[in-house]
Amino acid sequence: MKQVLKISGTVATLILAMCFSTAKAIAQAAPDLVGSWSLVSLTVSRSGTPMEMLGPHPQGQLIFGSDGRYVLLAVRADLPKLQSGGRLSSTAEENKKIIEGSVSHFGTYAVDPAGKIIVFHIQKSTFPNWDGDTQSRPFTLVGDTLTYVTPGSFGYGASTVVWRREK
Repeated sequence: MKQVLKISGTVATLILAMCFSTAKAIAQAAPDLVGSWSLVSLTVSRSGTPMEMLGPHPQGQLIFGSDGRYVLLAVRADLPKLQSGGRLSSTAEENKKIIEGSVSHFGTYAVDPAGKIIVFHIQKSTFPNWDGDTQSRPFTLVGDTLTYVTPGSFGYGASTVVWRREK
């Protein structure tokens, strides 16, 4: 009986050790992304020609929290000032330029380290078609540069987004 209890105890210890080491291995990729990132580029290939969707020198922030939440904001550097000075009295042309020159969304995220995929659970977006959506984006992380590919739901096809870690 003592031998059965000893073997059972050893097996239980091994199972617990495997569970804790697996959880740690899975979590190792997400902490690598935690922090603030600045937008470097957002490029789409149109007819084989790369095009900067937000123009040259886009600006933006992507913040991955250690709590599994994120916020992303990307804008053209040359968004127009509103001539009226008020958000509620902007012109149709000003609104069009602002909508075409910006995207933001927030929600929760997870990382699949084996597949090198960021999974965004989008709660709300300035592109309303993404509200409530779950999107997987393959990524690479080289030094302080994060690169991922977005789905082609803007009507342009998939785009490549490059971020640099804030220090």
